Formats: sequence, structure tokens, C-alpha cells
Amino acid sequence: MKSRALELGFDAVGVAPVEPLEARAHYEAWLEAGRHGEMHWLASEQHRERRADPSRLVAGIRAVVCVALCHPPDRDAARDERLGRIARYAVGEDYHRIMKDKLLELERWIQRELFPGSGSLWYADTGAILERGWAERAGLGWVGKHAGVLSEALGSWFLLGEVLVDHELVPDAPVAERCGTCARCLDGCPTRAIVAPYQVDARRCISYLTIEHKGPIPRELRPLIGDWVFGCDVCQEVCPWNRFAPPAREARLHAASLDGWSLARFLTLDQPAFLELFATSPIRRADRAGFLRNVCVALGNRGELEHIPALDRALSGDRDALVRGHAAWALGRLVEALPANATARIRAREALRLAADADPDPWARDEAAFAASALA
Repeated sequence: MKSRALELGFDAVGVAPVEPLEARAHYEAWLEAGRHGEMHWLASEQHRERRADPSRLVAGIRAVVCVALCHPPDRDAARDERLGRIARYAVGEDYHRIMKDKLLELERWIQRELFPGSGSLWYADTGAILERGWAERAGLGWVGKHAGVLSEALGSWFLLGEVLVDHELVPDAPVAERCGTCARCLDGCPTRAIVAPYQVDARRCISYLTIEHKGPIPRELRPLIGDWVFGCDVCQEVCPWNRFAPPAREARLHAASLDGWSLARFLTLDQPAFLELFATSPIRRADRAGFLRNVCVALGNRGELEHIPALDRALSGDRDALVRGHAAWALGRLVEALPANATARIRAREALRLAADADPDPWARDEAAFAASALA
């Protein structure tokens, strides 16, 4: 079974016995503290019951086969300059599609060849299962202080998947944690979302704010997001274990070029064009309004005055109030350092005042008024 998993392209595989996970108590405490933010489905009774008892997913479950698939560990600086920073796992094709193809093939092999008639079932960030807890139990690595899984051989630039099996398999031994006294991930997090070792508050996490969060990004956090437009890799970038991360073998995970596109051009995307451009990309998960909200924040933080026209057009003409409001903030941020008599600052102030009076959405009007008042 392990040989078959590696033949399919996975970079590591391990087996976890089905016993109560220590990770469940940690997960429940995380929910009780409200650190899941607006991801309300995570706290649903059904979701929690399934995470606590995997037999609700596969009757008679006896083992969890855990796999890891490496994604690219390196960044393309020129691409980041054009497009803003996108988490490494999301620069290529949607990993859900890739993992589905590989795990489904492994599941079918188990059902047809290894254990004919098995009721095994695959998962890859697609259901109520404590993925990191099972991966740790299966010996793929340990949960680091940034709450992700770390491996001596792979670092942390990898995706997790599972096949739940209703037959006994020889389990692997867990590995010891090797973070030691290192706290680089805590110190490096721009928004201080890692509130303590192993404890992440999603409400402050850039990945959550740019993907799962659907409303306005809190003003106090916007400057800290930098030019991340989808996800964040900082806690992994500073981790010493990632010095040993291997390259990704799966071609579909490598970055799409998006030739001809830029941060400013993203603001021209209407809904059909957004869906077409990101048809096979994880970026679709942010939705058009959420993604362009992120683009506005990135442009505001970049401080490049040539982007004033793009933000001005978004401020006055975008269909989504979420985009218009963040364009207002970004426009004000771009020109706030200019002299009070600078033409660009005066024009931006007037555009913001007009939006503060005329925008049909009260929240967008408030954002425009706030930005204009800072330029008075």
C-alpha cells in the first residue's frame, strides 16, 4: 500500500491507528476560544462529532493512511512583483483537484486490489477530519509552533491527504517534536496571529483574512498584510526546517504564469472574467469581491503612485461595495505621505469626498469619509 502511494507521486506516507487523538482537545479549546472566526461550520455539532469519531465517516474504520504531497518551496520574485504574493500552495492548479485524482486512485486500488470490497474513503481538506492530528499520529511529522505539520525530510511545504480504511494496517510510530526553543514563527508573524506556541487565532491570520473572511478587513490589520493577496507563508518562510524542503515533483502545483496580468489589471476583472482567469485555481475560493479587496490592500501598502488611477476607478465604479471601500482606504494610504498641496493628494481627497457623499453603500461611504478625513 505504501509503495503504491509513492508510485502515485506522494512524497511520504504513514499509517495511524484509530485511537482517540490528543488533537481533539486542542481543537475543541480553539473553537471555545472563538479563534475560528467566521468559519461557523467548524463549530457545528455534526462537524465536531465527525472529527471526534471517524467511524461516522467510515463504518468499522481501523486505520488512517496519511500522505504528503510537496508543493514548490521557492518564490518567483518577478512574479510576486507583478501579481502580489500568493501562498505557495496556491500558485498552480487547485490542490483539491490534484489530491482528489491521486487519492481516488489510491482508494480504488485499496478497494479492488488490497482489500476487495473495502469501504475506504479519501479526504484532502474536504471534510470533518483532524488532518494534522492524524498526520502526526502516522509519523509524517510533528505539529510545530505555527500549528502546521513539520517534517525533518520535507520541511512544511506539503499538502496532506488521508484514506480511511476499514481493515487493520501496521501503524507507524509518531516522531518527536523538534522545534526546541525556536520561536521564529511567533516572532515573524506580521499580525501576531500565533498568539502562543501551537495556538493560532484565525481572526488575525493573513491566510484567513484574505481567503475565508468575506467582509471588510479590520483597518488596524490592513497595513500589516503587506502585499499578500491570497494566503500567507511567513511563518513557514522563517522556519529553519524549511532549509531542507525538496522541490515539488507534481507539475500541476507549479506556478501559472498569468502573463500580462498585474495587481492593477486585476481590478478590471468582472465576475465572468474572474471565474475564467482562475477556473482551475484555489483563488476562486476568495470570490471576486474578496480577491479584489485583497488587491486593493496590497496596492495601498505597496505605496506606488502609478496605481492611483486603478484605485480611483475601483472607488467610483466597482460593482462591489467591499472593493470600493478598500479602494478608498488604499487610495488614501497611497497619497497620505504627499505634501498637502500635491495635485495627486488634492484629487484623491476630492474623489474620496465624492464617494463619501454618493456611494450607495453606507459602509463604503464611511470608508471613503475616513480616508478623506486623514487627508484634510
